[in-house]
Amino acid sequence: MAKTFENFECTFFTGNTTNSKGDSRYIVLESGMSRTALVNFKRAPSQVLTGNPSICYLEDDGELNKIIMKTPKDRDITIAGVEGDRIIVSVNRAGQKPFVGEASRKPANGLVTFDFVNNDGMLSHIHVGHGVKLLALGRPESATTDTADDIKAQYAMVGGGRRGSF
Repeated sequence: MAKTFENFECTFFTGNTTNSKGDSRYIVLESGMSRTALVNFKRAPSQVLTGNPSICYLEDDGELNKIIMKTPKDRDITIAGVEGDRIIVSVNRAGQKPFVGEASRKPANGLVTFDFVNNDGMLSHIHVGHGVKLLALGRPESATTDTADDIKAQYAMVGGGRRGSF
């Protein structure tokens, strides 16, 4: 069974519930994705403009999301298989039978992001984000990611300080 997949091309935002610095913007192509997360401008600058090759989506209140969030080591989370738009995820838990659940290759408003580097089912650089909103399916008209200057200007627009200041 395949353990890798092509991303479902789209653009969307995720709802920032941490502060008032704006929502994260995602650009997803078949072979990768980029995320501009102004929420991290001050608290985690290295996470403002990031991306991983693979992304799928989880039910926000689903058991798989809850277990992934409680799992500290990326190596304990793997892709067991891919069946169409269903991503079968296995999570090893100390002293327990592994939990197996499903993620979706296809995005939908309300699902949360789950992105990572996928090396034939072995995952690293895992990031679970917020709920998808303002979803636009299909290849983005522009796959251009934000530059450092774009990010500074956006941060200033949402009340982050003087233009260009960190």
